[in-house]
Amino acid sequence: MRRAIVLAAVLLCGALAGASARAQAPAPGAPAPPPAPGDVPSTPGARIVTGQAPVVGGNAAGARERALDEAIKQAVDQALAALVDPQTRAAQAKTMKAIEAKARSFVPRYRTLEEGETNGVYNIRLEAEVDEIALRRRLERGAAPPTTGTPVAPAKSGTAGVLVAAADKGDEAGAFVTSLVAALLSSGVRARAGEPGETSASTAAAAAARASLDQAALVTAEVLPEGLVRGTGRVSVACRANARLVAAPAGGTIAERAATARVFVDAEKAADGPAQCRSQLGAELAGRLAGVAPSGGATGGGASGDLRTVTVDADVVEPAAVPELVKSLRGVGAVSAAELTHVAAGRAEIKVRTRAAAPVVAAALSRSAGAMLTLTDVQISGDVIRARARLRAPAQAAAGGVP
Repeated sequence: MRRAIVLAAVLLCGALAGASARAQAPAPGAPAPPPAPGDVPSTPGARIVTGQAPVVGGNAAGARERALDEAIKQAVDQALAALVDPQTRAAQAKTMKAIEAKARSFVPRYRTLEEGETNGVYNIRLEAEVDEIALRRRLERGAAPPTTGTPVAPAKSGTAGVLVAAADKGDEAGAFVTSLVAALLSSGVRARAGEPGETSASTAAAAAARASLDQAALVTAEVLPEGLVRGTGRVSVACRANARLVAAPAGGTIAERAATARVFVDAEKAADGPAQCRSQLGAELAGRLAGVAPSGGATGGGASGDLRTVTVDADVVEPAAVPELVKSLRGVGAVSAAELTHVAAGRAEIKVRTRAAAPVVAAALSRSAGAMLTLTDVQISGDVIRARARLRAPAQAAAGGVP
């Protein structure tokens, strides 16, 4: 009798569980429940991505830019995964690395969903649109068979060949030349390293002409160890470089370019940090040099098409003013890209790619930044805009008034 009662109880529990499961399961053919609103891109083809970066030395603005770079690279990587199978990606490793180094050029638009600093780490969440057409074209160029038997790589149409020489005798500049040449070759630009004696504009330009190259780049570089990142067991290494492009064989200045990079390595592998930083820096600077044409002029931007580079040199006090300034520049209609390249005590340098002249950019920036920033002492010298940027008080920002 007891066994029969126990068996009946078990059967009843099983029936109740089955009924509950059937009640919770969607009916056959019924649509699946919609995902959370924050996980659905508002634009077809867009991707929701996140990026993180540790805040080093209290520099939240620099951490934000690194987190933004990571998020954008994730968006491009997701697009690559959808376009290219793993075997092809492995076979085109150099092309993938070159695409990743210029990930921002494949993301024409993005929208910030969330951002902020938590426990010394800056987090940012974006909805990013990837230009898959441009991505396919870059993949097709990378799939072309390489030319053999020549000392330099074949040039892209409209791209000048470059001889890269160290402008000083420092160890960092000499080591950086190798990284920059490798990055230029990976981008399809004809390039070779200069000899030890080719360190001036005249000697480098003459050597470039003998090698049938149109330009010479005189580069300087330095590595700046920043120390241990608290609570991570990793060290931060920053590096920066400048390049002066001269035309061959005359030696006249075409343009000047600068780039910065930062890497984080495990503390026990700190000795590898400078080499990794130089490699990343080479990719960054190569992207700025690849489009400079010989006819760029002595002081102009010289970029491909009708884009020029305008530098915004801002005097800032509040760290939060830096990302607001970058955001305001990116909101200017004539600006194609704005990138924070250097942050120091009280100063921020932002490189802007634009079709407009510096005075036009400065005027538009004053209107774009009006809600959150106050811009004063605006001065323009060639393609350089200098100004003081200060955050507005909360009440002023809400009202949009002028202090």
